[in-house]
Amino acid sequence: MPFPAVGGAALPDQAALHALLLDSLEEQIAVIDREGTIVYVNLAWTTFGLENGLASASAGTGSNYLGVCNMSGSGGDSLAGEAAEGIRDVLAGERASFHFEYPCHSPAEKRWFMMRAAPLQGDPGNLFVISHHNITQRKLAEEQVEYLSLHDPLTGLANRRHFNQFLNNEWRRGIRSRSPLSFVMFDLDHFKDYNDELGHLAGDQCLVRVGQVLQAFAGRPSDLAVRYGGEEFGLLLGSTGLEAAAKIAEAVRQKIEELDMYHREAKRITVSAGVVSVIPDSQQTEMLLVREADKALYLAKQQGRNQVACA
Repeated sequence: MPFPAVGGAALPDQAALHALLLDSLEEQIAVIDREGTIVYVNLAWTTFGLENGLASASAGTGSNYLGVCNMSGSGGDSLAGEAAEGIRDVLAGERASFHFEYPCHSPAEKRWFMMRAAPLQGDPGNLFVISHHNITQRKLAEEQVEYLSLHDPLTGLANRRHFNQFLNNEWRRGIRSRSPLSFVMFDLDHFKDYNDELGHLAGDQCLVRVGQVLQAFAGRPSDLAVRYGGEEFGLLLGSTGLEAAAKIAEAVRQKIEELDMYHREAKRITVSAGVVSVIPDSQQTEMLLVREADKALYLAKQQGRNQVACA
């Protein structure tokens, strides 16, 4: 039934209006039948498929969306498998709806989407709606909040919270693999004098440069550089024994000395380091590593600073 004219212009009939409305949405929408076959897609669905190299045979009208998800899941894509399971539950009437957040990154950008599967309203139970809504901005904001909660805002290194989480994971991994875990605790020598003489801006820049040195030595997934607090830093080294950790600590000490950051009476910024290495044991906690490294650091300070001591 045609719509009445508004302002002298005739509106399209209801079916055409609905089609125009659906094609105006950014949300990707498909309608599937009880077997999972696509009977309708809107423009956003088609456009996304074309832009991402999906053939119409696998993503357009007449293709079986559920079958594609099942095939991907069988091929090892756990996200596709989870999506297929949720859709099947909706088709079988075991769920009123299914919501699923998933990443869909392209080579050029990170992207996340929210999938929703639900029965088509007003239909007697033969048709179902699959929609994909772009939630990238929200996820990027969440990532930024998470990053800020785990990193020191000045140096960009891991903060104490991140370090504790990472250490716990590496400790448990070390228990399983019986591999050594090492920790080096660093403390800048006479940093207070440097900060008091040259000001907080220079002091902050000094900490940033030291942090850059530490980060350069944390190149493996099992390594972590941390600003432990104030002018204290740490370097956690997975699958690393005492001798190798001590060599790394000495290399860090030399690099920081080579930064040539001087203050009162031509004193150069240096660093003292305490090194400890253990094979994690379920009878101990990971904080043993921190306590022993702190003792070694105290020894390095007692022996004259600008040196490495091992526990």
